[in-house]
Amino acid sequence: MKSVVEEEFNNKKLPNKNTQAVKNSQIKMFSKRLGKEIICLFIILCTTYATLINLKNDNTNKGPSPKPFFHSNSCVEDYYDGDLKAALDKAFQVDLAVIMFYAPWDVDSIESREAFEEACIINNDEVYFAAVNCWQPDSICNKILKGNKIYPMIVAYDYTKSGVPYSGPSDDAAYLTRFIDLMKRPVILLKNKLDLVKVHRKFHNVLVTLVDFKTSDGWDLYSIVLGAAINNLKSDPLQMYVKWCIAIWPMNDNESIIKLHLWNRTLAYNHSIINQEKLERWVLQETKLTSRWVPSPGRSRSQLLEETFNYGPTMLLFTPQNPYLDMHPTYSMFQALSIEYFNCGKNNIQGHYITKYIKKQLKFFFEERPKYVKQCFQMLKKKNPSKLMNLQKILNNTFENYRNYNAPEVTLKPENNIFNEAFCEVTQSFFSNRAKSFCSFNGDKRITIQNRKQQPSLNYESTDQFINYWNENECYRSLLAEKYFKFSEPQYKTNVKEANVFGLACTANKTMTFIALDSKRFHHVAKGFGINLNQFRENTALLMYDKKNEIAHVLPKETHITKETMAKFLLDFLENRSKRHLKFSSDPELNIHSYNSKSTVKDSICIETLNSRNFNDAVFNSTENVVVYFYTSYCAYCQVVAHVLLTVAHLMRNVKDLKFFRFNGGNNDLSWYLTVDAYPTIIIFPAKKKSDSHIFPRESELTSKNLSQFILSNLSIETRLQAMVGLCRMWDSSENYSKHVHYCLKDIKLACDANISQALQAYRRGLVYRQQNKNVNLTRIFNRLRYLKLFSLVLDVTHNLNYKSMSKFGEIYDLYLTQS
Repeated sequence: MKSVVEEEFNNKKLPNKNTQAVKNSQIKMFSKRLGKEIICLFIILCTTYATLINLKNDNTNKGPSPKPFFHSNSCVEDYYDGDLKAALDKAFQVDLAVIMFYAPWDVDSIESREAFEEACIINNDEVYFAAVNCWQPDSICNKILKGNKIYPMIVAYDYTKSGVPYSGPSDDAAYLTRFIDLMKRPVILLKNKLDLVKVHRKFHNVLVTLVDFKTSDGWDLYSIVLGAAINNLKSDPLQMYVKWCIAIWPMNDNESIIKLHLWNRTLAYNHSIINQEKLERWVLQETKLTSRWVPSPGRSRSQLLEETFNYGPTMLLFTPQNPYLDMHPTYSMFQALSIEYFNCGKNNIQGHYITKYIKKQLKFFFEERPKYVKQCFQMLKKKNPSKLMNLQKILNNTFENYRNYNAPEVTLKPENNIFNEAFCEVTQSFFSNRAKSFCSFNGDKRITIQNRKQQPSLNYESTDQFINYWNENECYRSLLAEKYFKFSEPQYKTNVKEANVFGLACTANKTMTFIALDSKRFHHVAKGFGINLNQFRENTALLMYDKKNEIAHVLPKETHITKETMAKFLLDFLENRSKRHLKFSSDPELNIHSYNSKSTVKDSICIETLNSRNFNDAVFNSTENVVVYFYTSYCAYCQVVAHVLLTVAHLMRNVKDLKFFRFNGGNNDLSWYLTVDAYPTIIIFPAKKKSDSHIFPRESELTSKNLSQFILSNLSIETRLQAMVGLCRMWDSSENYSKHVHYCLKDIKLACDANISQALQAYRRGLVYRQQNKNVNLTRIFNRLRYLKLFSLVLDVTHNLNYKSMSKFGEIYDLYLTQS
């Protein structure tokens, strides 16, 4: 044996050939590993380089380039790149600017674009309009207004350079124009107390501040009232609740500087300190409204209706609003009614004169105003045809053709605000130095907005030109009002005697609230009460709603809404003479629900949809068994139940006096004893026994089998046998059709024979009773026996339920119905 040392020595003496081969193999393996590492390193370097390139490109490409939101020839200056600073710099150079902050992808912004441009066409001679894209990434507007997620946002900037957000509907140029007009003239100038009487009769709630412009304190007081009036437009963009006025007549020593004239009394501001915040709070607390106009479902008014309904009964007037008009004829009558209702004091002179003035204005509105509108058209046609051209563009709604429109060059200056000009005339008589007068309120700088066509600028310092401009502007607003909505005088079909509602608020045991809603904005609320405003004259409807008692009353649509008809409607409600209004809906798309099958047998079936008006006639028919399925559109499980009901109705279609209906409880109302408390609900009303109606048990599973058994258990024996034959056809598509039909008909045969036995026993007992009482009538039992006998004979010869055999069962049943 060789030792371990010898073996190692022998191994070291291997041939040179083998040693060289091992070395070559090791070199090859090293080369392969090195090559793989070099390749991996190259790939990593390439990937890193590509990533750096992409990162660099990401920093330079920050999204798609912005595009104009308004067309190039629009009077709205579009800052589509989001340059907020440039827009504000331009806005702060004019007396009044309106800026729309939008997102180009936002649906509300797109819908509001046309209205904003229309408002610009109407007001661009005095107001600067701009639009800023606040969605553009890395823009100034996007960075500053990053938290704003609501688009569009419309803000008006007045001469104080403070923004007043517009809370009205942004997709309506009329509302926006009314807001802009109030921004231009937020307060009314009263020269004497006769002007106050006129304003008070027109607006009912008026704040009057006596200002002496000869003193610095007077100017400070004016600034406070003006700021409060402007700030009030945030919550009341149409100034529907309080009218703010400045009076310049001589002041008495005992007379209060600030007074709030309400419809029934006058309040004085007795606080020692007067500032804008306290004045606004005082007006808000003391203002009492007999009726309230809600023009738009704004964000701040989301809970108004719910709170009003919880308070007590509410009279709701749905009528179109026309923001171009200071007077709404239907709402004025509604307002006069509310004043009379709350006028408990016999010596309330204000309320008496207000109602008298409203009656006078209504007569002028329907008789004299049409003549004034015609005169306005002729005057603008002669003096300022460009106004009519703009009006025609709005009428035709052709903003595509507006690209050829060339707006005139208008020179704007601080004095061209008409409200400021009125004070300029007044204060010039107080100050000999023009620098101290109101004419220099914003300095003497002149701002020119360059547009596409030049025309001579208006000289507003000329009294004649100022009056002409004012008249033209008023005429233009009148034509816009005719374009927006035209009210027609209500016709009296019958002489309605006016009901006496004076002071009923103090004698009636019900608290009443009067609210008017814009039909265009609140049509969904009317639909919730089952009122289709399109079916009412001028989309105007009157509703009385009592949430506590779940009662609603609606003035019939054929009745013209006048103060007399509204008063009678109110009195009928207070004296419980009103007929309850049942919510009604008849959507033609949901009228028929058909069952279709590939079978050659005539097996089509339809389930008709009932509503509040035809429910009683269809259900309480004494000759028919009626199954009614109550559902709502928001009930998901109702869709499953509808399929089960349709299947059973299809199987029982051969029973002629068994009808299936469905009723949408969400869109229709019924009398209290027919109203269900849960959905879905199925009720059967048996023929000749409607009072024995039954509800499908809630604890039972609603399947075709259970529903069929429920219906059969509530039918007479004659109708039940006929329905059972129909149920045997449920195996039409089964492979063992003959076998199933045989056993099904056999069960019906056993039931028929059992009923024949019971009928014979009843007939025999009847013969015994008849011997004692000749008035006993056995005709009904005899007809039943004859029907059961014929039915049993047909069952004996029936082996297949085809159209011919089903016709035989139908003929027997028709004969029975005729004789009974």
